[in-house]
Amino acid sequence: MDIDLLKTFLEVNKTRHFGRAADNLYLTPAAVSARVRQLEQILGVELFIRTRNNIQLTLEGERLLPHAETMLLSWSRALQDVALKSDQEQQVNVGTTHSLWSFGLHKQLSKLFQLLPSAAIRAISHPSDLLTRMLVERTLDVAFLLEPPTLADFKAEKIGQVKLVLVTNSPELNHKTAFQSGYVYVDWGVSFEMFHAKRFGDLPKPVLHTNMGAIALDYLQHLEGAAYLPHSVLEQEHPRALYQIQGAPTFSRPLYAVYRSSSDRKTIVEEVVELLQPLAV
Repeated sequence: MDIDLLKTFLEVNKTRHFGRAADNLYLTPAAVSARVRQLEQILGVELFIRTRNNIQLTLEGERLLPHAETMLLSWSRALQDVALKSDQEQQVNVGTTHSLWSFGLHKQLSKLFQLLPSAAIRAISHPSDLLTRMLVERTLDVAFLLEPPTLADFKAEKIGQVKLVLVTNSPELNHKTAFQSGYVYVDWGVSFEMFHAKRFGDLPKPVLHTNMGAIALDYLQHLEGAAYLPHSVLEQEHPRALYQIQGAPTFSRPLYAVYRSSSDRKTIVEEVVELLQPLAV
């Protein structure tokens, strides 16, 4: 099957518009429609319900979606493996959430480059549920997660600790007033959600709800407020100074490296995991 047909299918699903999909793929709308029709003919089903200004997946399209994503990821990995340079012996794919990359883990990549010069390293960012799926589908070698899944044939090895503290750009705020206005809720997973609900109960609606800590940090550089962020942000220099709110409870959680025990890349994965320990974010 032509991989471009699957790319087109995914782009139409993403944009829900043939014209916008065509722009993103640098094609004409007619070419996009032709590709979708060709894929439908190959599969013998309709993939989209086409109504004016409202394109939706059919049931068959919904079923194809995860398989199309997996096939594209596998194809991408195959291309990377084939393209390894002569001085690169093997490749390792590592992934974590955008927030964990932003607050410390990205600095560890240079360490890996120096200590594993013969390895081609691919670093990606996705939500934890998608990272888990990629582990299962063997399109990701190791994921760094706060809440490791319980899966057969997978190992979750503790490599460090993440400590979240309530930070603000206004020294006048305290643990009672910080939530009244300008509070940014960062989604750090189910455990943090439970911690937050137990400690604070009903609070005024946050001014912003996000799963990306970098967005909360950027907000605090421009507007007065507070957010739970990794303790490491207090050790960094920012145009607008940040302060830890005294008296506010902290949230600590182990950080795990999750990988398949029977992986054909187990040796390089275990090297990566060992080099990253201990890790504090």
